[in-house]
Amino acid sequence: MDEKHETFPNALEALMLVIALYMAEYLVGAALYDVRGALSMEPRDLGGMIMVLGYGIVFTALMGYKNLSYRALFHASSASRPATMLVLFPALGLTLPLIFMFMVTLDAALMALFPMTPQERALLGSLNAGSVTMVVVICVLAPVLEEMLFRGIILRSFLGQYPKWAAILASAGLFGFAHMNIYQYVGAVIIGVFLGWLYERTRSLLPCIALHAAYNTACIMVDQGDAGAAQDAFPAFAASTWLLAMLLGAAGMTILYRVLHEPAGRRGR
Repeated sequence: MDEKHETFPNALEALMLVIALYMAEYLVGAALYDVRGALSMEPRDLGGMIMVLGYGIVFTALMGYKNLSYRALFHASSASRPATMLVLFPALGLTLPLIFMFMVTLDAALMALFPMTPQERALLGSLNAGSVTMVVVICVLAPVLEEMLFRGIILRSFLGQYPKWAAILASAGLFGFAHMNIYQYVGAVIIGVFLGWLYERTRSLLPCIALHAAYNTACIMVDQGDAGAAQDAFPAFAASTWLLAMLLGAAGMTILYRVLHEPAGRRGR
């Protein structure tokens, strides 16, 4: 299957695409909210269904317009899927502790600089609610669907139009914008740059989804474990914990750099 419209979307079209996604989710959410009683679901637990249906509407149109298969979307590299997972997943696991600790510290610093309003606390609290549905949404659906859009569609197109780092930074900026709040925006941009680099090197969504899912899962586990702690408490990681995380992170990044020194994905595009 030959991909069509390889340069869609450009930067402006990608912004419109993100807005269109929110409009689709809003319309789906409004429709489902009216029938939530028949579905026997709490409003917060409709999130997964709204996300799937909203992304489904957008992807149905996108994949048809671009004549792109889901197989090519998820893994456009010439390297085999098992080899990609076997080589990259352990290295990504080594980087996860440092990424998590850095992001948690950054979040706490942002909350100290920009204190949350009660409404913002309630909103973020509902996102971290411990229902099974929300765990599935945050740990499974969000990583898969967001990586499909922001790396698989948007960054894939940007890399064919703009210089590498301009493409990665622009896609990361849109990824942050999609989170719609300052507390998640900064972190999403930073991790979006790393995920973008990872995609540019591999042309595969598999390592991107794996890291995204692992990070979200770690956040959920810590949030549930610290449910009784103050939200504004600044994380106090021991110096030895930071040292170990930095050593593991350096080892993981060294492996990733050595393995991905050549952008293997270009051959499979």
